[in-house]
Amino acid sequence: NGSGKSTLMQMIAGTLKPSSGKIFVHGKVAALLELGSGFNPDFTGRENVIINGKILGLNDQEIKAKLQNIQNFAEIGDFFDQPVSTYSSGMVLRLAFSVLAQVKPDILIIDEALAVGDARFQLKCFSFLEEFKNKGGTLILVSHDLNSIARLCSHSILLHEGSLHASGKPIDVINEYSKILSLDEKSIKAHTDNKNSLKRDQILAVETAKSKEFS
Repeated sequence: NGSGKSTLMQMIAGTLKPSSGKIFVHGKVAALLELGSGFNPDFTGRENVIINGKILGLNDQEIKAKLQNIQNFAEIGDFFDQPVSTYSSGMVLRLAFSVLAQVKPDILIIDEALAVGDARFQLKCFSFLEEFKNKGGTLILVSHDLNSIARLCSHSILLHEGSLHASGKPIDVINEYSKILSLDEKSIKAHTDNKNSLKRDQILAVETAKSKEFS
């Protein structure tokens, strides 16, 4: 957390500009960066789909043609015509992902969003993403879910404390990530042990002082 993953994705998507350096993107980009980002909670799901479709470059005719497919993919029933403010986080994910599934970008960016939603819809998303990759699409996935990384990615990078720590095959990067977690857990345990030891010393000191006082 705090290593710069989401910031990097926002720069690739074009919603942020880098303070230095340049980013070159070749192809149409669609991004699911933050759950519900771009959705107006006062508008219905249908209205938000139309707005988001235009933001992602679809014209009115294309949106009209894809609207039913988006509704079918989302599987939120009558809520499609209810304000997004009434949605659960899982329903917001369904709607947002359903729009991306119909946009057919060259590059698809997903930042942790798959961690939300029920297991059945997650499987549906994974099936879409695997098909998207097989058709030549580029997927950039940000996640702490090691299973998702191993299943969907052919190349991985590990950001740690704002810097590139490792790059290569997913299994190698996952192993390096696990090492860092292990070191962090040992540091936390050592810190906890030190605090407990200090408390014991303080209690012992108080008990010793009391015993001297009463003696």
